[in-house]
Amino acid sequence: MNIPLKRLLVGGVMLAIATLPHALPTPAEPAPAEPAPANNDSRQMRVQVEFIELAHEQFTALMSAEHPAANDGTLRKQLGELVAQGKATIVETMLCSAKHGQKSKSESIEEFTYPTEYEPPQIPAHPSNGTGIMISEPHDPAVGPTASAWETRNLGSTLEIEPRLSDDNRTINLRLTPEIVYHVGSQLWSEWKDEHGSANVQMPMFYTMRINSTVTTVAGEYFLAAALSPKAQDGSSDFSRKVMVFVKCDVLSVAR
Repeated sequence: MNIPLKRLLVGGVMLAIATLPHALPTPAEPAPAEPAPANNDSRQMRVQVEFIELAHEQFTALMSAEHPAANDGTLRKQLGELVAQGKATIVETMLCSAKHGQKSKSESIEEFTYPTEYEPPQIPAHPSNGTGIMISEPHDPAVGPTASAWETRNLGSTLEIEPRLSDDNRTINLRLTPEIVYHVGSQLWSEWKDEHGSANVQMPMFYTMRINSTVTTVAGEYFLAAALSPKAQDGSSDFSRKVMVFVKCDVLSVAR
């Protein structure tokens, strides 16, 4: 190690004085690295929605007990026993998977197309004897109402989800819209009948069971999201029965 020397002239005598460099500050210890946040984007969630129908009295009896927690596994087990005894019916089970924060949809549908607007009945016009003027003769047959606009309605079951996994990799904030749509009949608005047949104006009637909600669930546990009234035989609401809607969301690890 080379030590620097400082020379001074004192009383005609040259003195050499060793000078030590100032001590360098000790570098600070690096702060411990923060743990990397959980990569929720690599996780997938599988959402299962069950529609289970039972008598209104049985539903009220089941719900009379306390259910303070968001875990309805015991309640779902009781429903399973009623299904096994023939006292409840599984109407539909929907399943759909999605990545964290992404929307996904599953459908089991029939596209039902129907007219929504009609042109009124009219007597067709035709040119008059080369004059170019459109006229109608009293004896001309009238044309019935003619459909001019159409719409399509999906019949069946649809499930749309958007799950978000919390940092604990267990709690899930789930936006879901499950629905079941039935075509239950047609409503007559206007009658038209001539020698060629009938051209009645009718509008279809639908019955829908739908939930549009955001819930917080625990992975792998059942949660009672809603209770709905099913349709009766005539297409109206059957308030003597209830449909309990259960949701279960599982967190799936991507295999490597």
